[in-house]
Amino acid sequence: MANKTISKRFYKIISKVYDILDRMYFTSGGRNPREIIGEMIQKDNAKVLDMCCGTFTNGLIVADNKPGCMVVGLDRSKPMLRKAKQKLEDKGLKNVKLICRDATDTGIKSNAFDYIIIGLVLHECNPELWEAILSEAGRLLKDDGRLIILDWDIQESIRGKLKFSPLYVCESLATPKHFKEYYYSDKRIFFNNYGFELERMERCDVTFVASFKKKCQEINGIESLTDSEDKYLEETQMVNYRADSIEKLVKARRWDELGEYDRIGAVYNFVRNEILFGYNRSDLLTAVEVLKDGYGQCNTKSTLLMALLRAVGIPCRLHGSEVSKYFQEGATSGLISKLAPETITHTWVEVLYKDKWIALEGVITDEAYVQGVKRKCPDKKDEFKEYAISVPSISELNLDWNGGDLFVQNTSVVKDFGVYESPDAFFKKHKQTWSIVKNFAYVHYGRKVMNNNVTRIRQI
Repeated sequence: MANKTISKRFYKIISKVYDILDRMYFTSGGRNPREIIGEMIQKDNAKVLDMCCGTFTNGLIVADNKPGCMVVGLDRSKPMLRKAKQKLEDKGLKNVKLICRDATDTGIKSNAFDYIIIGLVLHECNPELWEAILSEAGRLLKDDGRLIILDWDIQESIRGKLKFSPLYVCESLATPKHFKEYYYSDKRIFFNNYGFELERMERCDVTFVASFKKKCQEINGIESLTDSEDKYLEETQMVNYRADSIEKLVKARRWDELGEYDRIGAVYNFVRNEILFGYNRSDLLTAVEVLKDGYGQCNTKSTLLMALLRAVGIPCRLHGSEVSKYFQEGATSGLISKLAPETITHTWVEVLYKDKWIALEGVITDEAYVQGVKRKCPDKKDEFKEYAISVPSISELNLDWNGGDLFVQNTSVVKDFGVYESPDAFFKKHKQTWSIVKNFAYVHYGRKVMNNNVTRIRQI
Protein backbone atom coordinates (compact mmCIF):
# COMPACT_ATOMS: atom_id res chain seq x y z
CA MET A 1 0.00 0.00 0.00
CA ALA A 2 1.34 3.39 -0.90
CA ASN A 3 -0.97 6.35 -0.29
CA LYS A 4 0.74 8.69 2.17
CA THR A 5 -2.57 10.29 3.10
CA ILE A 6 -3.75 7.08 4.74
CA SER A 7 -2.64 6.74 8.37
CA LYS A 8 -0.30 4.13 9.74
CA ARG A 9 -3.09 3.16 12.11
CA PHE A 10 -5.26 2.23 9.13
CA TYR A 11 -2.58 -0.10 7.79
CA LYS A 12 -2.14 -1.65 11.23
CA ILE A 13 -5.85 -2.49 11.29
CA ILE A 14 -6.18 -3.88 7.78
CA SER A 15 -2.97 -5.93 8.05
CA LYS A 16 -4.97 -8.37 10.18
CA VAL A 17 -7.58 -9.02 7.47
CA TYR A 18 -5.73 -8.07 4.28
CA ASP A 19 -5.22 -11.64 3.06
CA ILE A 20 -8.97 -12.32 3.16
CA LEU A 21 -9.03 -10.63 -0.27
CA ASP A 22 -7.33 -13.68 -1.72
CA ARG A 23 -9.95 -16.04 -0.42
CA MET A 24 -12.89 -13.83 -1.38
CA TYR A 25 -11.84 -12.59 -4.81
CA PHE A 26 -8.82 -14.47 -6.16
CA THR A 27 -9.59 -18.14 -5.59
CA SER A 28 -13.37 -18.24 -6.02
CA GLY A 29 -13.37 -18.70 -9.80
CA GLY A 30 -11.20 -18.13 -12.83
CA ARG A 31 -7.44 -17.84 -12.86
CA ASN A 32 -5.62 -16.68 -9.74
CA PRO A 33 -3.77 -13.43 -10.56
CA ARG A 34 -0.99 -14.29 -8.10
CA GLU A 35 -0.23 -17.40 -10.16
CA ILE A 36 -0.14 -15.37 -13.37
CA ILE A 37 2.44 -13.08 -11.78
CA GLY A 38 4.52 -16.18 -11.11
CA GLU A 39 4.21 -17.21 -14.76
CA MET A 40 5.38 -13.78 -15.92
CA ILE A 41 8.61 -14.14 -13.92
CA GLN A 42 10.36 -16.25 -16.54
CA LYS A 43 13.99 -16.09 -15.37
CA ASP A 44 14.99 -18.70 -12.80
CA ASN A 45 17.70 -16.55 -11.21
CA ALA A 46 16.08 -13.12 -11.44
CA LYS A 47 16.19 -10.29 -8.95
CA VAL A 48 12.59 -9.37 -8.14
CA LEU A 49 11.18 -6.42 -6.20
CA ASP A 50 7.67 -6.67 -4.73
CA MET A 51 7.08 -2.93 -4.39
CA CYS A 52 4.54 -1.83 -1.76
CA CYS A 53 4.39 -5.53 -0.95
CA GLY A 54 1.88 -5.40 1.92
CA THR A 55 1.82 -8.89 3.42
CA PHE A 56 4.03 -10.16 0.56
CA THR A 57 1.36 -12.28 -1.13
CA ASN A 58 2.69 -11.64 -4.64
CA GLY A 59 6.39 -12.03 -3.90
CA LEU A 60 5.75 -15.16 -1.83
CA ILE A 61 4.58 -17.15 -4.87
CA VAL A 62 7.67 -16.12 -6.83
CA ALA A 63 10.07 -16.93 -4.00
CA ASP A 64 8.39 -20.27 -3.31
CA ASN A 65 8.22 -21.44 -6.94
CA LYS A 66 11.61 -20.10 -8.05
CA PRO A 67 14.18 -20.73 -5.29
CA GLY A 68 16.94 -19.40 -7.56
CA CYS A 69 15.38 -15.93 -7.56
CA MET A 70 16.23 -13.26 -5.01
CA VAL A 71 12.98 -11.53 -4.00
CA VAL A 72 12.87 -8.25 -2.10
CA GLY A 73 9.66 -7.15 -0.38
CA LEU A 74 9.42 -3.42 0.28
CA ASP A 75 6.68 -1.63 2.21
CA ARG A 76 6.40 1.36 4.57
CA SER A 77 4.01 -0.45 6.97
CA LYS A 78 5.67 -2.40 9.77
CA PRO A 79 2.46 -4.32 10.68
CA MET A 80 2.19 -5.50 7.06
CA LEU A 81 5.82 -6.61 7.06
CA ARG A 82 5.36 -8.48 10.33
CA LYS A 83 2.63 -10.53 8.63
CA ALA A 84 4.95 -11.04 5.68
CA LYS A 85 7.78 -12.20 7.94
CA GLN A 86 5.50 -14.77 9.56
CA LYS A 87 4.63 -16.18 6.13
CA LEU A 88 8.31 -16.55 5.28
CA GLU A 89 9.01 -18.34 8.56
CA ASP A 90 6.09 -20.69 7.97
CA LYS A 91 7.41 -21.51 4.49
CA GLY A 92 11.05 -21.62 5.54
CA LEU A 93 12.09 -19.43 2.60
CA LYS A 94 15.63 -18.08 2.56
CA ASN A 95 15.67 -16.23 -0.79
CA VAL A 96 13.73 -13.21 0.48
CA LYS A 97 14.67 -9.88 2.02
CA LEU A 98 12.08 -7.58 3.59
CA ILE A 99 12.71 -3.82 3.75
CA CYS A 100 10.66 -1.15 5.54
CA ARG A 101 10.95 1.88 3.24
CA ASP A 102 8.85 4.27 1.21
CA ALA A 103 8.28 3.21 -2.41
CA THR A 104 8.88 6.75 -3.62
CA ASP A 105 12.40 6.87 -2.18
CA THR A 106 13.81 3.38 -1.72
CA GLY A 107 17.50 4.22 -1.46
CA ILE A 108 18.29 1.16 -3.63
CA LYS A 109 20.81 1.51 -6.46
CA SER A 110 19.54 2.01 -10.02
CA ASN A 111 18.99 -0.84 -12.51
CA ALA A 112 18.93 -3.41 -9.71
CA PHE A 113 15.95 -5.61 -10.65
CA ASP A 114 14.86 -7.84 -13.52
CA TYR A 115 11.22 -7.64 -12.44
CA ILE A 116 9.23 -5.22 -10.29
CA ILE A 117 5.76 -6.17 -9.06
CA ILE A 118 3.23 -3.52 -8.00
CA GLY A 119 0.03 -5.19 -6.84
CA LEU A 120 -3.24 -3.48 -5.82
CA VAL A 121 -1.52 -0.17 -5.14
CA LEU A 122 -1.99 2.41 -7.86
CA HIS A 123 -5.81 2.49 -7.69
CA GLU A 124 -5.59 4.16 -4.29
CA CYS A 125 -2.96 6.75 -5.22
CA ASN A 126 -3.16 10.33 -6.45
CA PRO A 127 -1.30 11.67 -9.53
CA GLU A 128 1.64 12.81 -7.41
CA LEU A 129 2.12 9.29 -6.10
CA TRP A 130 1.62 7.70 -9.53
CA GLU A 131 4.49 9.81 -10.78
CA ALA A 132 6.71 9.18 -7.76
CA ILE A 133 6.19 5.41 -7.53
CA LEU A 134 6.45 4.68 -11.26
CA SER A 135 9.45 6.98 -11.63
CA GLU A 136 11.22 5.08 -8.86
CA ALA A 137 10.21 1.76 -10.45
CA GLY A 138 11.66 2.92 -13.77
CA ARG A 139 14.92 3.86 -12.05
CA LEU A 140 15.22 0.52 -10.25
CA LEU A 141 14.30 -1.64 -13.27
CA LYS A 142 16.96 -2.89 -15.65
CA ASP A 143 16.69 -1.71 -19.27
CA ASP A 144 15.47 -5.16 -20.35
CA GLY A 145 13.41 -5.68 -17.20
CA ARG A 146 9.65 -5.95 -16.82
CA LEU A 147 7.15 -4.10 -14.65
CA ILE A 148 4.26 -6.34 -13.58
CA ILE A 149 1.02 -4.68 -12.46
CA LEU A 150 -1.87 -6.37 -10.66
CA ASP A 151 -4.97 -4.26 -10.09
CA TRP A 152 -8.76 -4.13 -10.24
CA ASP A 153 -10.26 -4.64 -13.68
CA ILE A 154 -13.21 -2.81 -15.20
CA GLN A 155 -16.30 -5.03 -14.95
CA GLU A 156 -18.52 -5.35 -18.01
CA SER A 157 -20.96 -8.13 -17.13
CA ILE A 158 -23.79 -7.84 -14.60
CA ARG A 159 -22.28 -10.71 -12.60
CA GLY A 160 -18.90 -9.00 -12.50
CA LYS A 161 -20.38 -5.66 -11.46
CA LEU A 162 -22.34 -7.28 -8.63
CA LYS A 163 -19.33 -9.20 -7.37
CA PHE A 164 -17.04 -6.19 -7.48
CA SER A 165 -19.58 -3.66 -6.17
CA PRO A 166 -18.54 -3.85 -2.45
CA LEU A 167 -14.92 -3.12 -3.39
CA TYR A 168 -15.94 -0.45 -5.87
CA VAL A 169 -17.96 1.37 -3.23
CA CYS A 170 -15.14 1.15 -0.66
CA GLU A 171 -12.47 2.34 -3.06
CA SER A 172 -14.69 5.14 -4.37
CA LEU A 173 -15.31 6.40 -0.83
CA ALA A 174 -11.61 6.30 0.06
CA THR A 175 -10.27 8.17 -2.99
CA PRO A 176 -13.31 8.98 -5.17
CA LYS A 177 -11.73 11.18 -7.83
CA HIS A 178 -8.42 9.48 -8.43
CA PHE A 179 -9.66 5.92 -7.99
CA LYS A 180 -12.19 6.35 -10.81
CA GLU A 181 -9.64 8.15 -12.98
CA TYR A 182 -7.24 5.20 -12.67
CA TYR A 183 -9.86 2.44 -12.69
CA TYR A 184 -11.47 3.59 -15.94
CA SER A 185 -8.22 4.56 -17.65
CA ASP A 186 -6.81 2.78 -20.68
CA LYS A 187 -3.86 1.08 -18.98
CA ARG A 188 -1.82 1.06 -22.17
CA ILE A 189 -2.02 4.85 -22.36
CA PHE A 190 -1.76 5.37 -18.58
CA PHE A 191 1.51 3.51 -18.21
CA ASN A 192 2.85 4.80 -21.51
CA ASN A 193 2.63 8.29 -19.97
CA TYR A 194 4.98 7.12 -17.20
CA GLY A 195 7.54 5.50 -19.49
CA PHE A 196 6.27 1.91 -19.88
CA GLU A 197 4.86 0.05 -22.88
CA LEU A 198 2.26 -2.67 -22.47
CA GLU A 199 3.53 -6.05 -23.60
CA ARG A 200 1.02 -8.55 -22.23
CA MET A 201 -2.25 -8.40 -20.31
CA GLU A 202 -4.21 -11.22 -18.73
CA ARG A 203 -7.72 -10.78 -17.36
CA CYS A 204 -8.72 -12.80 -14.32
CA ASP A 205 -12.02 -12.42 -12.47
CA VAL A 206 -12.08 -8.96 -10.91
CA THR A 207 -8.45 -8.13 -11.67
CA PHE A 208 -5.99 -7.82 -14.52
CA VAL A 209 -2.29 -8.67 -14.59
CA ALA A 210 -0.14 -6.79 -17.10
CA SER A 211 3.54 -6.86 -18.04
CA PHE A 212 5.26 -3.69 -19.26
CA LYS A 213 8.69 -2.97 -20.68
CA LYS A 214 10.55 0.31 -20.49
CA LYS A 215 9.84 2.53 -23.49
CA CYS A 216 13.49 3.29 -24.06
CA GLN A 217 14.00 -0.38 -24.98
CA GLU A 218 11.80 0.04 -28.03
CA ILE A 219 13.25 3.41 -28.99
CA ASN A 220 16.67 1.83 -29.21
CA GLY A 221 15.28 -1.12 -31.14
CA ILE A 222 12.17 -1.31 -33.26
CA GLU A 223 11.39 2.39 -33.33
CA SER A 224 14.73 3.22 -34.90
CA LEU A 225 13.87 0.86 -37.77
CA THR A 226 17.50 0.79 -38.89
CA ASP A 227 17.63 -2.88 -39.77
CA SER A 228 13.96 -3.83 -39.63
CA GLU A 229 12.14 -1.09 -41.56
CA ASP A 230 11.29 -3.42 -44.44
CA LYS A 231 9.00 -5.63 -42.37
CA TYR A 232 6.75 -2.66 -41.61
CA LEU A 233 6.47 -1.86 -45.31
CA GLU A 234 6.10 -5.40 -46.70
CA GLU A 235 3.24 -6.53 -48.88
CA THR A 236 1.46 -9.62 -47.58
CA GLN A 237 -1.41 -11.75 -48.81
CA MET A 238 -3.89 -9.64 -46.84
CA VAL A 239 -2.02 -6.33 -47.11
CA ASN A 240 -1.91 -6.57 -50.92
CA TYR A 241 -1.15 -2.95 -51.72
CA ARG A 242 0.40 -3.62 -55.14
CA ALA A 243 -2.98 -4.69 -56.51
CA ASP A 244 -4.29 -2.59 -59.40
CA SER A 245 -7.27 -1.14 -57.52
CA ILE A 246 -5.08 0.15 -54.70
CA GLU A 247 -2.36 1.52 -56.95
CA LYS A 248 -5.00 3.34 -59.02
CA LEU A 249 -6.58 4.79 -55.89
CA VAL A 250 -3.26 6.11 -54.56
CA LYS A 251 -2.43 7.64 -57.93
CA ALA A 252 -5.86 9.24 -58.34
CA ARG A 253 -5.77 10.79 -54.85
CA ARG A 254 -2.11 11.83 -55.29
CA TRP A 255 -1.39 10.86 -51.68
CA ASP A 256 2.24 10.05 -52.43
CA GLU A 257 2.84 13.71 -53.30
CA LEU A 258 1.93 14.92 -49.79
CA GLY A 259 4.21 15.48 -46.83
CA GLU A 260 4.37 12.78 -44.17
CA TYR A 261 1.82 14.32 -41.77
CA ASP A 262 -0.71 15.06 -44.50
CA ARG A 263 -0.09 11.70 -46.17
CA ILE A 264 -1.02 9.84 -42.99
CA GLY A 265 -4.02 12.10 -42.43
CA ALA A 266 -5.34 11.74 -45.99
CA VAL A 267 -5.14 7.93 -45.92
CA TYR A 268 -6.65 7.78 -42.42
CA ASN A 269 -9.53 10.09 -43.38
CA PHE A 270 -10.28 8.06 -46.50
CA VAL A 271 -10.48 4.73 -44.65
CA ARG A 272 -12.39 6.28 -41.76
CA ASN A 273 -15.02 8.27 -43.64
CA GLU A 274 -15.23 6.85 -47.17
CA ILE A 275 -15.08 3.23 -46.04
CA LEU A 276 -18.11 3.34 -43.76
CA PHE A 277 -18.35 1.54 -40.44
CA GLY A 278 -20.07 -1.83 -40.99
CA TYR A 279 -19.67 -5.56 -40.52
CA ASN A 280 -18.00 -7.64 -43.25
CA ARG A 281 -18.47 -11.36 -43.80
CA SER A 282 -15.00 -12.19 -42.43
CA ASP A 283 -12.03 -10.73 -40.56
CA LEU A 284 -9.72 -12.35 -43.11
CA LEU A 285 -10.59 -10.22 -46.13
CA THR A 286 -7.72 -8.78 -48.11
CA ALA A 287 -7.29 -5.02 -48.42
CA VAL A 288 -8.65 -5.20 -51.97
CA GLU A 289 -11.78 -7.03 -50.79
CA VAL A 290 -12.42 -4.46 -48.05
CA LEU A 291 -12.00 -1.64 -50.57
CA LYS A 292 -14.51 -3.36 -52.83
CA ASP A 293 -17.02 -3.82 -49.99
CA GLY A 294 -16.81 -0.11 -49.20
CA TYR A 295 -17.36 -0.68 -45.47
CA GLY A 296 -15.58 -2.39 -42.60
CA GLN A 297 -15.10 -2.89 -38.88
CA CYS A 298 -11.98 -2.82 -36.73
CA ASN A 299 -10.14 -5.78 -38.23
CA THR A 300 -11.01 -5.26 -41.88
CA LYS A 301 -10.50 -1.49 -41.80
CA SER A 302 -7.11 -2.09 -40.18
CA THR A 303 -6.07 -4.32 -43.08
CA LEU A 304 -7.04 -1.70 -45.66
CA LEU A 305 -5.45 1.12 -43.67
CA MET A 306 -2.17 -0.79 -43.45
CA ALA A 307 -2.18 -1.47 -47.18
CA LEU A 308 -2.75 2.17 -48.10
CA LEU A 309 -0.18 3.44 -45.60
CA ARG A 310 2.47 1.04 -46.88
CA ALA A 311 1.56 1.92 -50.45
CA VAL A 312 2.64 5.51 -49.74
CA GLY A 313 5.75 4.53 -47.77
CA ILE A 314 4.48 4.89 -44.19
CA PRO A 315 5.72 2.10 -41.84
CA CYS A 316 2.91 0.59 -39.81
CA ARG A 317 2.10 -2.42 -37.65
CA LEU A 318 -0.94 -4.14 -36.14
CA HIS A 319 -1.87 -4.18 -32.45
CA GLY A 320 -4.00 -7.16 -31.46
CA SER A 321 -6.37 -7.60 -28.53
CA GLU A 322 -9.74 -8.87 -27.38
CA VAL A 323 -12.62 -6.61 -26.35
CA SER A 324 -15.75 -7.29 -24.31
CA LYS A 325 -18.90 -7.71 -26.37
CA TYR A 326 -21.00 -5.49 -24.12
CA PHE A 327 -20.12 -2.10 -25.61
CA GLN A 328 -21.48 -3.32 -28.97
CA GLU A 329 -25.08 -3.12 -27.72
CA GLY A 330 -27.05 -0.78 -29.89
CA ALA A 331 -25.13 -1.79 -32.99
CA THR A 332 -26.03 -5.38 -32.16
CA SER A 333 -29.41 -6.34 -30.73
CA GLY A 334 -31.48 -9.13 -29.21
CA LEU A 335 -30.51 -12.69 -30.06
CA ILE A 336 -27.40 -11.59 -31.95
CA SER A 337 -25.98 -10.00 -28.82
CA LYS A 338 -26.74 -13.08 -26.71
CA LEU A 339 -25.14 -15.48 -29.19
CA ALA A 340 -21.95 -13.43 -29.57
CA PRO A 341 -18.88 -14.68 -27.67
CA GLU A 342 -18.01 -12.86 -24.43
CA THR A 343 -14.85 -11.44 -26.02
CA ILE A 344 -14.24 -10.39 -29.61
CA THR A 345 -10.99 -10.24 -31.56
CA HIS A 346 -10.01 -6.62 -32.02
CA THR A 347 -7.12 -4.92 -33.84
CA TRP A 348 -5.92 -1.44 -34.67
CA VAL A 349 -3.09 0.06 -36.71
CA GLU A 350 -0.08 1.82 -35.25
CA VAL A 351 1.83 4.13 -37.58
CA LEU A 352 5.40 5.32 -37.12
CA TYR A 353 5.45 9.11 -37.01
CA LYS A 354 8.30 11.24 -35.63
CA ASP A 355 9.95 8.17 -34.09
CA LYS A 356 6.82 7.22 -32.13
CA TRP A 357 4.18 4.58 -32.72
CA ILE A 358 0.81 6.33 -33.00
CA ALA A 359 -2.44 4.37 -32.61
CA LEU A 360 -5.12 4.95 -35.27
CA GLU A 361 -7.96 2.92 -33.78
CA GLY A 362 -10.29 5.85 -34.45
CA VAL A 363 -10.45 4.79 -38.10
CA ILE A 364 -13.20 2.29 -37.23
CA THR A 365 -16.19 4.63 -36.94
CA ASP A 366 -16.95 7.18 -39.65
CA GLU A 367 -17.84 10.71 -38.57
CA ALA A 368 -21.44 10.46 -39.76
CA TYR A 369 -21.96 7.43 -37.51
CA VAL A 370 -20.27 9.13 -34.53
CA GLN A 371 -22.47 12.18 -34.93
CA GLY A 372 -25.54 9.93 -35.14
CA VAL A 373 -24.58 8.32 -31.82
CA LYS A 374 -24.05 11.74 -30.26
CA ARG A 375 -27.49 12.87 -31.42
CA LYS A 376 -29.06 9.67 -30.08
CA CYS A 377 -27.36 10.02 -26.69
CA PRO A 378 -27.22 13.79 -26.04
CA ASP A 379 -27.22 13.48 -22.25
CA LYS A 380 -24.34 11.02 -21.95
CA LYS A 381 -21.44 12.91 -20.37
CA ASP A 382 -19.38 10.30 -18.53
CA GLU A 383 -17.90 6.97 -19.59
CA PHE A 384 -19.64 5.68 -22.71
CA LYS A 385 -19.87 2.02 -23.76
CA GLU A 386 -22.64 1.56 -26.31
CA TYR A 387 -23.18 1.42 -30.07
CA ALA A 388 -19.70 -0.04 -30.75
CA ILE A 389 -18.05 2.98 -29.11
CA SER A 390 -16.13 2.67 -25.86
CA VAL A 391 -14.59 5.94 -24.68
CA PRO A 392 -14.30 8.06 -21.51
CA SER A 393 -16.75 10.63 -22.93
CA ILE A 394 -18.87 10.53 -26.09
CA SER A 395 -19.53 14.28 -25.95
CA GLU A 396 -15.79 15.02 -26.11
CA LEU A 397 -14.95 12.39 -28.72
CA ASN A 398 -12.89 13.80 -31.61
CA LEU A 399 -11.36 11.33 -34.06
CA ASP A 400 -9.79 13.78 -36.52
CA TRP A 401 -6.12 13.11 -37.36
CA ASN A 402 -3.93 15.30 -35.15
CA GLY A 403 -0.58 13.51 -35.02
CA GLY A 404 -1.46 11.65 -31.80
CA ASP A 405 -3.25 8.51 -30.63
CA LEU A 406 -6.89 8.19 -31.71
CA PHE A 407 -9.08 5.64 -29.90
CA VAL A 408 -12.77 4.76 -30.15
CA GLN A 409 -13.10 1.26 -28.60
CA ASN A 410 -10.03 0.74 -26.46
CA THR A 411 -11.59 1.17 -23.01
CA SER A 412 -13.26 -2.23 -23.50
CA VAL A 413 -10.01 -4.11 -24.17
CA VAL A 414 -9.88 -7.13 -21.86
CA LYS A 415 -6.79 -8.87 -23.23
CA ASP A 416 -3.79 -7.43 -25.04
CA PHE A 417 -1.82 -9.57 -27.53
CA GLY A 418 0.81 -6.96 -28.40
CA VAL A 419 2.03 -5.93 -31.85
CA TYR A 420 2.37 -7.85 -35.12
CA GLU A 421 3.92 -7.05 -38.47
CA SER A 422 0.73 -7.86 -40.37
CA PRO A 423 -2.85 -9.11 -39.97
CA ASP A 424 -1.71 -12.35 -41.62
CA ALA A 425 0.66 -13.00 -38.70
CA PHE A 426 -1.90 -11.97 -36.08
CA PHE A 427 -4.79 -14.09 -37.34
CA LYS A 428 -2.63 -17.19 -37.59
CA LYS A 429 -2.55 -17.10 -33.79
CA HIS A 430 -5.74 -15.33 -32.80
CA LYS A 431 -8.50 -16.02 -35.29
CA GLN A 432 -12.02 -15.57 -33.87
CA THR A 433 -13.49 -19.04 -33.36
CA TRP A 434 -17.13 -19.72 -34.23
CA SER A 435 -19.14 -22.88 -34.64
CA ILE A 436 -20.25 -23.61 -38.21
CA VAL A 437 -23.84 -22.82 -37.29
CA LYS A 438 -23.02 -19.50 -35.60
CA ASN A 439 -20.74 -18.45 -38.45
CA PHE A 440 -23.47 -19.20 -41.01
CA ALA A 441 -26.00 -17.26 -38.92
CA TYR A 442 -23.64 -14.29 -38.61
CA VAL A 443 -22.72 -14.12 -42.30
CA HIS A 444 -26.26 -14.55 -43.66
CA TYR A 445 -28.36 -12.89 -40.97
CA GLY A 446 -26.58 -11.33 -37.98
CA ARG A 447 -24.26 -8.91 -39.75
CA LYS A 448 -27.09 -7.72 -42.03
CA VAL A 449 -29.18 -6.79 -38.99
CA MET A 450 -26.15 -5.07 -37.46
CA ASN A 451 -25.44 -3.12 -40.64
CA ASN A 452 -29.08 -2.00 -40.77
CA ASN A 453 -28.78 -0.81 -37.16
CA VAL A 454 -25.61 1.13 -38.02
CA THR A 455 -27.26 2.73 -41.03
CA ARG A 456 -30.24 3.88 -38.95
CA ILE A 457 -27.97 5.43 -36.35
CA ARG A 458 -26.00 7.25 -39.05
CA GLN A 459 -29.24 8.75 -40.36
CA ILE A 460 -30.53 10.07 -37.02
